[in-house]
Amino acid sequence: MSTPASAYAEAALLGAILQDPRRALQVRDWIRAEDFEGFWDREIYRALTDHGLYARADVLAQPAHLRGAALQHAVLGQLYRTAAVHGWPMSAQTWQEVAAYVASLPLPHNVPDAANAAAYGRVVAQASLERTLGPGGELAERAVLAAVLARPQEAARLKDRIKATDFADPAYGQMYRLLVEDGLASHPAVTIRRPEDRPQVLAQLLYQQLQHKAAVEKWGTPQQWWPVVAHQIRDLTGAHRVPHPEQALQLGQRVLQSSIQRLVAASGEMVERTLDHPGALAASTQINETLALLQRLEDRWEQAMGRPEGAGASLPPAARPRSTELASTEDAVLGSLLRDPGQLESMRWLQAQDFTQPGRAELYTAIVQAVDAGGTIDPVLVVWDAHRRCADPRAMDADTVWSISQRGRPGLARSGAKELMVASIRHHVRSATGAISQAASDPTAAPGMVIGTARGHLQHASAQAARLALAQQSTGPVVWAR
Repeated sequence: MSTPASAYAEAALLGAILQDPRRALQVRDWIRAEDFEGFWDREIYRALTDHGLYARADVLAQPAHLRGAALQHAVLGQLYRTAAVHGWPMSAQTWQEVAAYVASLPLPHNVPDAANAAAYGRVVAQASLERTLGPGGELAERAVLAAVLARPQEAARLKDRIKATDFADPAYGQMYRLLVEDGLASHPAVTIRRPEDRPQVLAQLLYQQLQHKAAVEKWGTPQQWWPVVAHQIRDLTGAHRVPHPEQALQLGQRVLQSSIQRLVAASGEMVERTLDHPGALAASTQINETLALLQRLEDRWEQAMGRPEGAGASLPPAARPRSTELASTEDAVLGSLLRDPGQLESMRWLQAQDFTQPGRAELYTAIVQAVDAGGTIDPVLVVWDAHRRCADPRAMDADTVWSISQRGRPGLARSGAKELMVASIRHHVRSATGAISQAASDPTAAPGMVIGTARGHLQHASAQAARLALAQQSTGPVVWAR
């Protein structure tokens, strides 16, 4: 079912052409009947453009105020003839409903402004592309294959940009490898044929080559599966054909984006697993491998979509959101340091930026300054120093510091600090993978900016993991304080 936006746009475009047939000239070269989701919208547009009714002499010869009615009559006549040729089961009541629908299309409530016909067409085209890709882009792989089968010359544009390994579906990946990477789409048996015959010839060659490859490489494909494969290929040239095979590269970009999303997500999950075990050193190595992966993916993504200005830069990560879950841990670390400042010498790897709660970074800095100055840790004096450093003086008052100090337990600062570091590393890794995941669904995303954001988060996480690794190496396994 059409979404309201695309349904209104389809009706508005048809109505604009029925109001003023010249509007068809603005869209006929790039909007096709298959771009319309509604059956009758599709057939009405086909009658107007494919059958050339918008340019019929007897329609254009009518006075301007009668031209729309003449065109409506011509459209209904063409629909009658098409129904007769295809044997559509049409009752008299159905024809009355169709005639009433055609008559309603050019009415003002359907067409706010016929001059916007091209804009209506762009909505129809975008909605058509979204249906081709599927709501989450899950149909992109199938659509790429259908586009190559319909227009074999598209394989040359895809070859160096999209790889068979980018396909999540192994069967589709094998088809793509044969069609594009192995050059089946440019086989002489295909290219010597008339353009309208090439899809069927290429589909037959694809099926034969799949069987040959399965035998040579010993895939072990059961015989009963081959009729299913044949049906899949037939559907690619029939039920699943795409309205615009010339958009193969755009469809391929969606396949690549989904592949990037999967690779980065898997790498992020690996970082989190290695952070749990064997620990921060392995996690730091894995983060650096993820950074190298991002560089490779950035090059391919930009090649497929175009290199935007500023591509490749590392952008500073956004501030980590305040975590209420870790608020008590931050206060426990600070309270423990206030009660036992000597712990600081064994945890210099902890930095003020590892704290997220208001005023806590400033309080930690004040504690470090007091210890380095060789003075005593007096909550009253520390809060004054923290007060001067804090952008919002209300974030850290004397009562808060006194309460943190009174609840502090000596000896727990180090283990609590490690817990804060792990949480921060997880946050930045998830922010990096989240940025990629969000951009993978956005056709307007600038690869360089997205990768730059992810790289900034991962570089921050890598530095933290390196600091945490030094802490773990000096003390062995971490026993978390609770």
